[in-house]
Amino acid sequence: MKYLEAKEGSIFFIPLFLPNGIKENLKGYGRYKFEEKGPYAFGRLIEDGKSLGHLIEIFNYVGAIPNEYSVIIDSGRMFAPVHTTMGFQKKRYRFIFESMAYDKEIDSNYKEIGFRLANEIWKGGNVIKNYSKEDWKKYDDSILYPPTQLENKIREHIDMKVDLKESEIM
Repeated sequence: MKYLEAKEGSIFFIPLFLPNGIKENLKGYGRYKFEEKGPYAFGRLIEDGKSLGHLIEIFNYVGAIPNEYSVIIDSGRMFAPVHTTMGFQKKRYRFIFESMAYDKEIDSNYKEIGFRLANEIWKGGNVIKNYSKEDWKKYDDSILYPPTQLENKIREHIDMKVDLKESEIM
């Protein structure tokens, strides 16, 4: 399998089968050969690492690496975009699809992505210092997720969806 370079709009996989201890965040996976069967979660790089880390979105599709990236994108977002670090540098996450026509405003609704930062709100690449209480409540605190913490967040979300489906059956 050929891996691609990090570019905004590129799709990457997140192995959900790797160990998730805190020390695993520092382990390099450059020589590791990932199989296509997974299970993997998939994300898209919205903005390449600035001071807040890499801004990414995670999609609902979980499983083997599909032949077409549209399977991933069409599944919708799993949760609001987050910032992550170390997953790309340590080659734990690898880029597998490139989107030549990616536009973060159109494809990821960039201007509506927001986070609380101390006494400010980061929204769509801008820092807002004067905001209302309602604006403050709209956003979550900015958290920089290391790989194992992001993978746990995904696993928890998947478990919640499974529990929901089971409870709907009863």
